[in-house]
Amino acid sequence: MKIDTPIDPQLKHYIESSIIPQYNQLDSSHSPAHVHQVIQNSFEIAETLPVDLNIVYTVAAYHDIGLLYGRKNHESNSRKIVEQDAVLPRFFSPPVISMIGEAVEDHRASLPYEPRSLYGKIISEADRDLDFERILKRTLLFAYEKKQLTDLEQLHHEAYQYISKKYGPQSELKFWLDYRKNQD
Repeated sequence: MKIDTPIDPQLKHYIESSIIPQYNQLDSSHSPAHVHQVIQNSFEIAETLPVDLNIVYTVAAYHDIGLLYGRKNHESNSRKIVEQDAVLPRFFSPPVISMIGEAVEDHRASLPYEPRSLYGKIISEADRDLDFERILKRTLLFAYEKKQLTDLEQLHHEAYQYISKKYGPQSELKFWLDYRKNQD
């Protein structure tokens, strides 16, 4: 994905060469393509908001990096990775790094509380991609790769159950920001 938004070139180089490639170690539903989609979604959401796009970009790039240590508590592990990154202080002050960590931790759609910052709300919305084809593809990839489901009927059932639970009328889906895609 080409990013046309003005991001600090050194920050962009660091993230594109050192952070995003780590997602290649994860399942296909959390690949670099997913991260780039979340970055793009984040920029679309942030278009009219008073935010620092370098922070938006960094939060999106790190949001799922904690999956390297397993699915459970991955959002907290992502925060730890942000806060322990020795390179980020070249670009951000300690309080900003802490805020980035909080936003990364707040990205989960099932979060029981409102994200603590505007950046947390942006990443929560951006990670909850509302494009049905992408949702279905990622759901099926996850079921096939992680749950090792191979029967077409099982895959259909898994996709239906997951999408209904996460996006259906009985879901606890929360929209934190009022922007174009949430209004459709």
